[in-house]
Amino acid sequence: MRERWRRRFEKMVREEGRKVYHLAYRLCGNKEEAEDISQEVFLRVFEKAGFRGESAAFTYLYRVTFNVWKNHIRKKSRCPVRTMPEKESWSDAWETVDSSPSPEQAFLKEEKARCVWRCLDALSPSEKYILILREVEGKTYEEIAKIIRCPVGTVRSRISRARVSLRGKALPFIERLKK
Repeated sequence: MRERWRRRFEKMVREEGRKVYHLAYRLCGNKEEAEDISQEVFLRVFEKAGFRGESAAFTYLYRVTFNVWKNHIRKKSRCPVRTMPEKESWSDAWETVDSSPSPEQAFLKEEKARCVWRCLDALSPSEKYILILREVEGKTYEEIAKIIRCPVGTVRSRISRARVSLRGKALPFIERLKK
């Protein structure tokens, strides 16, 4: 039994490790923290032998990743220090295809991305998580419902509320960019 679990676990790490890291990076915006969170996720999964195959592996892992991240930010909240995501991740998350932007366009694009991440950081962890799953990771409402274990209608309303909250946080930045 133990050997079979070890083989399943190794396969899970190979197949889902990048997704877990990617999600952790989107949540915390820092490579080192994302690596730490990813390692802790797989350590917890291995120690608990928690995945039973009742849902898709990524569903289970995303849930564990979110919980590890929440614990991580609770610990970090005593002395908060936020580093902005590296330049590449800004464009990965929010870029539209543009063959050759002018320097002004490039600056505005980076400024908008910074604003989006600042606004995302100002949301509650659950709002940030659900928006990242939907808007950055591209998960369907059904996939998100499986991940957070709630009905699809609840997912839709939570995403809607998170978008409204994000819009409210972004308003000052948008007004500043218009000037």
